[in-house]
Amino acid sequence: MSAVRRLLLTALPKVLLSRLTGFMCSLPLPERLRPRLFGWFARRYGATLEEAAAPPSEFRSLQAFFRRALRPGARPIASTALVWPCDGRIVTTGPVRGGRISQIKGNDYELADLLGDRALAAALEGGSQATIYLAPGDYHRVHSAFAGQVEAVVPLPGTLFPVNPPAVRCIDRLFARNSRHVFHCRLRTGQPAALVMVGAYNVGGTLVTKPGGPVSPGEELGQFGFGSTVVAIVGPGAATFLDLPPGQRVRMGQAASGVMA
Repeated sequence: MSAVRRLLLTALPKVLLSRLTGFMCSLPLPERLRPRLFGWFARRYGATLEEAAAPPSEFRSLQAFFRRALRPGARPIASTALVWPCDGRIVTTGPVRGGRISQIKGNDYELADLLGDRALAAALEGGSQATIYLAPGDYHRVHSAFAGQVEAVVPLPGTLFPVNPPAVRCIDRLFARNSRHVFHCRLRTGQPAALVMVGAYNVGGTLVTKPGGPVSPGEELGQFGFGSTVVAIVGPGAATFLDLPPGQRVRMGQAASGVMA
């Protein structure tokens, strides 16, 4: 089955179909239909409407609903050195060794390929990484996992494979092959860091909202259009991400390390 899925996903015109989906999701919806539609979506995919900053009737399109903001106070930010940058489920966590990080158990890829920058990958060697999958029902905004500085944001072209667990298991180097935005960062304590927003099939575009400057833990960096994957990496000498099993659910702002800020 994995071989068949790999063949089909490789042959699929992923970028074209994803752009079409993004266009369709951006079309305005009749106001009277929005509460019913978004209520169904929330029940189907486990979205939490109570945390949204606005009622369902105010989201003009599916795209606006996917990118919904949280109401003030919905997510207290932990006072640890690292916090989870988004809602989702853990794909992998662990050390960066030999210039490679895990995609799944027994399958890894080069960090330099993901980042598109061998110098940054070398500087992060010996550090710690966390890869988090955002499902369609998750909160779709991505935030800083640490206090520091965004020094640059580099868009990298690529394809748009799905990033759900079945695809991750069968497509080698998936995260390094998809289009993505790489945030080059420096921690407040001086170590290098990076955060990668990985594009995915049917994601209607990635929006960068923090292209540079100082950031605090929990400060917004960008938004996904439907759900995708985030890879956060901190360099050696910094706090390390908690060692959590694949599939463990995390929420933006919760403690992601045991070290206090």
